Amino acid sequence: MLSNKNNKINPFKSIILNPLLGFKRSWYISIKPLYSLIMLLGIGICLAAGIWQYQKSQFYLAPVAQQVHMKGHYLNEFTHFLDNQTLHGRAGYAVITPFVYEASVYLVNRGFVSYESRDHLPRVAPIIGTVTLTGLVLTNNIPMLLNSRLLDPINNRIQYIDNKYFSQLTGKTVVKDIFHLKQGAGLQTLMPVKAPYLSHHRHQGYALQWLLLAVAGLIILVLSSIKTGLKMNSPSGEKS
Repeated sequence: MLSNKNNKINPFKSIILNPLLGFKRSWYISIKPLYSLIMLLGIGICLAAGIWQYQKSQFYLAPVAQQVHMKGHYLNEFTHFLDNQTLHGRAGYAVITPFVYEASVYLVNRGFVSYESRDHLPRVAPIIGTVTLTGLVLTNNIPMLLNSRLLDPINNRIQYIDNKYFSQLTGKTVVKDIFHLKQGAGLQTLMPVKAPYLSHHRHQGYALQWLLLAVAGLIILVLSSIKTGLKMNSPSGEKS
């Protein structure tokens, strides 16, 4: 037979391409129930956390409050101590006392007091008589807590401020907003008020992070469920 360049065997084609041409690639979904359940649970948690952080960011969209004045008297017997407060590296409480102003009762955040021992609450002098207070009226945002109990074993120490609790305690309707005392009788160590603008954008950033984690988890779940298989094609004319 005459040599023909077209009849020459191409080593690349015979060694590499021919085996691949005899296979057919197929794509399919393989779902592992336990793995998928764990991933979906994680995605759900990330989405819930993102929604929660976004809702928290909305609390800080209210315009910055202006200083207001209130003239009335304290209900000293109902003073409570808000736990988990820090100031300049010291641990302590925020002093919360109901205050009667005209026909309303406000909860006044009187500032910070430190403590020497958590076994005993610090002493705060009662304020007698009619006084004038100057401060800010701000929205009270109840945090998300695993333990929903308002009081701990020590009486008058609270983990968050709940106007409904104080309404039951005083027998009067207590305003939901909190009056942050800046000047006037009963002021302890002044506590700074966080900037609403920064708080709003910080929580939006947290919400975006949780959303991206949820998206990443969904992509990983989808990609890990896609499988590829190689199936051999039977050569044409092959006899069994």
